[in-house]
Amino acid sequence: MSDTKDSAGLVPAAVDLDGLTEIRVHGVGGTRPEELLGDPRPTRVAGDRIAGFYRTTDARSRHREAYSWGGLTSHSPLRVLWTPLLPSMLANMAGWMVRRLVMPGDQEATAEPMTRMYRWFARLAALALTLSTAIMVTMPSLDLFAYQCLGQQQCRSQLWGSPLLNVLAPYDRPGLRLAAGIIAPVAVAVLFYILASRSRTSYEGVEPPTPGAARPVPYGRCAAAQAGGLRSADFWSGLRWHQHLSDLHLAAGIAVAAGTLGWCVSELGEAGDLEPGGAVVTSRAASAASAAVIAVVMVMLAADDAHEHLARGTLCVAISVLLASVAGAVTLPLDVPSAGGGPGQAAQAPGVLPGIVPSVAAGWTLTVVLLVPLMFQLVGAWGNRWRNALTLEGRGPGRVQRLKVMARGAVSVFPWAAPVVLNVVALVLANAVLLSLMMLAAQWLGTVEYGLGPDGGAAADGSTWPAAGGNAAPVLWVPKTVGSIASLLALGLISVLVLFAVAAGVWLSVKSRKTAAALAVGLRRDYDQAEELQASLPAMGSAPADESSRKRRDAWTVSAFGPAPFSRARAAPTRAGDGMRPSPWVRNVARMHLIGEHAPTLAAYLMIAVAGSALAGAALFVIQVLVFNQEPPFLNIGLATWISASLPVVYGVVLRLAFRQEKWRKVLMSPFDVGTFFPRSFHPFAPPSYTERAVPELTRRIWRLHDNHGRVVLTAHSQGSVVAAAVLARQSGRLEEKTVGLVTLGSPLAKLYRWAFPALVSDGLLRNFAGGTGGLGAVRWRNVYYETDYIGGPVVTADWPASRNIDVRLVDPPTHKFVFGQPLPRILSHTGYWVDARFWAEVDSICDEIAVDGGQQGSADTIPPDPAAPLPYR
Repeated sequence: MSDTKDSAGLVPAAVDLDGLTEIRVHGVGGTRPEELLGDPRPTRVAGDRIAGFYRTTDARSRHREAYSWGGLTSHSPLRVLWTPLLPSMLANMAGWMVRRLVMPGDQEATAEPMTRMYRWFARLAALALTLSTAIMVTMPSLDLFAYQCLGQQQCRSQLWGSPLLNVLAPYDRPGLRLAAGIIAPVAVAVLFYILASRSRTSYEGVEPPTPGAARPVPYGRCAAAQAGGLRSADFWSGLRWHQHLSDLHLAAGIAVAAGTLGWCVSELGEAGDLEPGGAVVTSRAASAASAAVIAVVMVMLAADDAHEHLARGTLCVAISVLLASVAGAVTLPLDVPSAGGGPGQAAQAPGVLPGIVPSVAAGWTLTVVLLVPLMFQLVGAWGNRWRNALTLEGRGPGRVQRLKVMARGAVSVFPWAAPVVLNVVALVLANAVLLSLMMLAAQWLGTVEYGLGPDGGAAADGSTWPAAGGNAAPVLWVPKTVGSIASLLALGLISVLVLFAVAAGVWLSVKSRKTAAALAVGLRRDYDQAEELQASLPAMGSAPADESSRKRRDAWTVSAFGPAPFSRARAAPTRAGDGMRPSPWVRNVARMHLIGEHAPTLAAYLMIAVAGSALAGAALFVIQVLVFNQEPPFLNIGLATWISASLPVVYGVVLRLAFRQEKWRKVLMSPFDVGTFFPRSFHPFAPPSYTERAVPELTRRIWRLHDNHGRVVLTAHSQGSVVAAAVLARQSGRLEEKTVGLVTLGSPLAKLYRWAFPALVSDGLLRNFAGGTGGLGAVRWRNVYYETDYIGGPVVTADWPASRNIDVRLVDPPTHKFVFGQPLPRILSHTGYWVDARFWAEVDSICDEIAVDGGQQGSADTIPPDPAAPLPYR
């Protein structure tokens, strides 16, 4: 243990809290504190191993800390298991992608970010995913497994635990088999609920700090309804609302399983020519009650305040309805003798479960219907915004130009249509994977035939129906519509992804070649200006060498604009426009410029392509099957099934293998880090929001430093800049807060969040930051970016008149010169800021502005070290 003050190891002396503290906040990928601070053994001064504050030695009269929140996201290997939650994440993220009403800045600070009608419709659209998932799990469990497979002796013999199956699901009692088959969908719903509850304790359970209250009381209002949005002090208090929403979605999932079971049992009873006894009546009533539960859930989603007792009561009613459905199935007096007695013969007529087709059709119809209100609301809001804009514009000078600017914003389809687009994409992903898994399970259990059952001794495809016998393979029937949709979804999704990747690659290649020459001119100008500035600075170090030595040394310095030295082309003209084609290095830089400029738009077009293809395919499918009464189209179902079912597995394996490489981890985990930023206000089974914990912890750290005569400068990269903005936007509620410095690098605040989430990260909020005003206190902001950054970018745009001294553009690559034989100058893009001296010059500038005047009273942290901590802790 070192006794040296400011040691990088475990510091026995008290940690100083006064003076200036620079807190570095990493972005996607979870850069470790050792890398952020350049210290192999930094001292943890607050927090824990999951998310904590680490300190190293002081530099330039300031303390240096790192807030490492990567354990909440990318550092945890368990994040790989969140891959199946991707559709739920998209559904929750879709609710936040809406524009707010245009209003003055002072009204925006106290107004709700979105209308009440929109919040209700967005929650209904998210509920559609829960209902669709419940249907896709219930259908194969009841039909393929419980009814068809367990109704054939040979199929039963393939399953482990046949003696137990004979007790729980007797061969000659379809009702008992269906009661056993309902276990799987209920277990899946409960599993999602338990995962949400456990994560709620670690994330939503961390309440935001409140002045004068040691233990803040959880607020029960939905974050999307908080007045002021990110400015609200209770925005990150989502414990009670998430509990309320989880109960409602679990009730809906159980109601789907109970309603399907009840309807199928009643249809099975009628198919067996039974008198309408207690079992059939109970099942019918349970099916109707399930529909009523779903309707109640839909109505309760209109509320913005958590009603835990009502939600828990609805859940209890759904469980009671499930028990009634199970009771009807168990008491079903259906005992059909075997038709042929053969081991491959079914205990009932071969074919699909009676009632399963109309149940699934009703569920799919309801799923689509739940999206319709959101579609109409968004179209109506879009039209209303246009009418208001035309009214306000009048007929003054410049009206045409202003209308063109408004048109660009109005028809940028992703911002205003994004809630529908992402919900459709979530449904496509979930249904493609679940249907493919269902087809794989059916192929593993037996021979798959497509249709409702044999017709006159022939299968649906015209082949001979297998005769009963000892070696007869079990036959499982799948409705043609289900098989057709499974193949269309899987191959359609893969085709759209491949075609989009090819089209984007071709566009980038062609466009980069066209823009390379003009880019080379701009880069040369930037490099010439940088060299002139460097020459004007005082010389450092030893005296320059003689002219001959300098020439020999410079002979090894190569420009990436031209050919290699010692070649015949060396003497050829190298400047663009002199007959020289841009070098591959220039074309590569041009390609990165295009990606940096158009990355959000490309992502939007990909989502639109998937959603648009799905909606168009659904319309054509309905027209062909229902209008023209033709057979549903079939593609290569086997190939489609394996491809789509392997998507989450392949993604999880690749993600797990890439966890040790920071670069690939950042690329693969970026969608999760962006998608899990906002609270779970629309879909409760999405991955937890790390900001529910990160924002309160960073706020408390700033408060503590301020209360101990300290000042703070936040150096935030990428997604960390959004966390920092959420901290600074939140109303403090404390008096006389000090000015906080903010240096953002590679920040997506403007390029991504202002564009995709304008209701929360609005122009008004960013203008306040640019003007020096934040919720926590005064803000002094500097935004550093590369034009090659595919995530970060400038804040100021042509349509946004903010202070021009906010943005600092750094040329990338920093230089075009390199030593012959060494690699070409590297494009820094999104990850090179931390090693760029120009960026640190901006940090030093802001720190100098925020630095505390001398003569103030010092303060120190008196908490003793924790000897049980696995890392140095204070």
